[in-house]
Amino acid sequence: MTSNGKLTLDFIKQQAEEEQLIPTNFKQVKLTKKFLLPHIRELQDDMLSLRLQFDREFEQARHPKKGEYPKGYCYEITKGVKELLVHELQAPKTLGIGALRDFCLNGGLAKRVWGNLRHEYFQNAFQFGDLYVDVSNDTVTITKPKVEILPLAKARFYSISDYDIYAGLAEKYWKGNIYPNRLLPELAVLFPIFFVSADGKLEAHANYQTILYRNMQLDFALAERFLTKGRFQDRVLPENHAKRLISEFGGLEMPVSNDDLKRHFAAARQSELRLDAVRCQLLLDQARAI
Repeated sequence: MTSNGKLTLDFIKQQAEEEQLIPTNFKQVKLTKKFLLPHIRELQDDMLSLRLQFDREFEQARHPKKGEYPKGYCYEITKGVKELLVHELQAPKTLGIGALRDFCLNGGLAKRVWGNLRHEYFQNAFQFGDLYVDVSNDTVTITKPKVEILPLAKARFYSISDYDIYAGLAEKYWKGNIYPNRLLPELAVLFPIFFVSADGKLEAHANYQTILYRNMQLDFALAERFLTKGRFQDRVLPENHAKRLISEFGGLEMPVSNDDLKRHFAAARQSELRLDAVRCQLLLDQARAI
C-alpha cells in the first residue's frame, strides 16, 4: 500500500500484473529461439549455480514458522535467486547469463511469475520469453531437481485470476477446507475466503498480491462472484470458528445473504474503497489478525 492515503489505478494495475504470466507472442518466441535455446544447457547450469549460491547463503532461522528447508520455500528461493540474477546480468561472466542478457537487451521478457502449476501446486517461477524457468522445483518434492526449464506450452503453468480456481487449488495443496466469508462482510470485499487448515487453524485467505490486486483492479468483482456465484458459496463455516469470529471480531451471528453481500460490495464501490490505502490497510490488518 502507498503511504499518502491514496492508491492509483496505475499502481493497482502494476501490482496486479507484477507476478502474472504474460501470454507469449511471435516476438517472444523468436527471441527465445534466437538467444536462449542455443544456450539452454548453459542457462540451466547457471540458474542452478545461482540456486546453490542462494542455498549456501540462506538463513533458515529467520523463518521460524516454516518447516525444514527447502520444502515450502518457493517464494523465498525464487525472490532470492532473482536478486542474484539481477546482479549477474550487470556483467555476465558465463555463457548462459550472457545469452539471457542479450535476450533482454533485444526486447526479451524476463520476470518472476506466480501461478497454478499443473493444477496441483501454487508455484513461484520465472518467465523468460517462451520458457518456464523454475529454480525452486524441489520445494514440494525435495528429491526433484532444483531447477527445471521447459517450454511454456509443456510446463502447464497457468495464471490465477479467479477465486474458485484459487480455492480449489488451496484445498488440494494445503490439505484444508475453504469457506466463503459471510460473517465479516466488510472484510469480504478484499478477503472473500476463510481457510481452515488440516490442524484446525482458521485464516482469512486470498491475500496473495496477484489476486488481491486483480480483485481491486476489477472493483471487487472477483470476490463478489466467488461469494454469490462460485461453487463454494453455500458452505457454512464450522460453529467453533464462527463463534470466535463473533466474539473476537464482531462477526455476524448468521451468514449474510447474497442480497446483503451485494449491498456491501455496492457500498465499497460507491465509497471508492479500492483507492483508499488507509481503509484497505485496516482490512489487511484485520485479516492478518484472524
